[in-house]
Amino acid sequence: MNCFPTDGDQPEEETKDQTLDAQTKESEPAQIPAGTSKNKEGENGETKPLTKLDRKKVDAVWDEVRGDGERPSEDFIKKAIKKDDFDGSGVLEKSECKRLCESFQLRAKKNGDVFESWEQVFQFLDKNNDDTLDFDDIKYTMTVMWLMTKDRVSLQRLNVCDEVTAEGSSAV
Repeated sequence: MNCFPTDGDQPEEETKDQTLDAQTKESEPAQIPAGTSKNKEGENGETKPLTKLDRKKVDAVWDEVRGDGERPSEDFIKKAIKKDDFDGSGVLEKSECKRLCESFQLRAKKNGDVFESWEQVFQFLDKNNDDTLDFDDIKYTMTVMWLMTKDRVSLQRLNVCDEVTAEGSSAV
C-alpha cells in the first residue's frame, strides 16, 4: 500500500511495461546515485555520488576509528524499530522511515554528504531494495549515524564503489 500521494492521476493498474521495469529494478544493483558527497576525503575534493551503504566498509571504518568501542546494542535497535513500526511487522516499511531517514539526512549534511530527500536516504540504506529496513539495515544505519555524529566520518568512506555491488562483493 502506497501512503504517499502521486503527482497527477495515474491508473490503478500497472501496465506490462511498468511491471517489467519494476522487476528489472529489483534484480539490478543500485546504480543511480541516492545522494552526493562533497567531503574532501575524495580525490581533489570533488563531488562523488552516494549509491549504497557498504556494510564491510562500515565494519572496517568502525574498527579503524572506534576499535573495540561498543556499537548500538540489540536492545537499542529493537526500541528504534518499535518506535516507528506502526503495523508491528518487525521491519520498517518505507512509509514508516521518514523520521529516521530525516535524522540521518541532517547528520550526513553536517559532514558534507547531501541527500535531496529522505526518500534518497532510504534508497541508500535499503540494502536489498525491498522497500523495507530490517533489523540489520537499522543496525548499520545506527552504527553509521554514530560514526557521522561522534567521529565526523563521511559517507564517501562507507559508500559502495562502482566496481562493487550493493552486497559488497565484486561485480566480476
